[in-house]
Amino acid sequence: MTRRDMSRGLAMFAVSTFLLVAAVGCGDERREALPSDESARTALDLALSSWRDGKKPGPITGTTPPAEIHDTRWSLGDRLASYEILGEEKNGAEMKFNVRLTLAQPAGVQEVKYYVLGRDPVMIFRDEDYARNINMDNGPSLNGGGNARKRRSR
Repeated sequence: MTRRDMSRGLAMFAVSTFLLVAAVGCGDERREALPSDESARTALDLALSSWRDGKKPGPITGTTPPAEIHDTRWSLGDRLASYEILGEEKNGAEMKFNVRLTLAQPAGVQEVKYYVLGRDPVMIFRDEDYARNINMDNGPSLNGGGNARKRRSR
């Protein structure tokens, strides 16, 4: 993936995130933006299974309603060996899943959160991607962790 493709992808990701957040609104309408518990868990499970099976992030096949995942570490080439969904929590317009990832490359185990939002499509964001796009000025950088530096220098 070239820098231009990565920049274009991140720009599209930021715009879609902005539109999704704008559509969420305020008050009780926020809860209406959440997928059902079953849809959210199924979409996340299918997304993580796709990663484990070597597929690319983005739209997830086999989901109704349609679902899409945004995970920078996956996009940059980290490989998933296995995963375990540890639990879920709802907070206003956010549904979060705690997940234990066992990575094949770079080797290691980490616990992360995935945010699941929207009804059609269902959007799944890794915690660092969600934070980066919600708080664009102060979100976590892409440097550090994984093979990010190695991949960028190619």
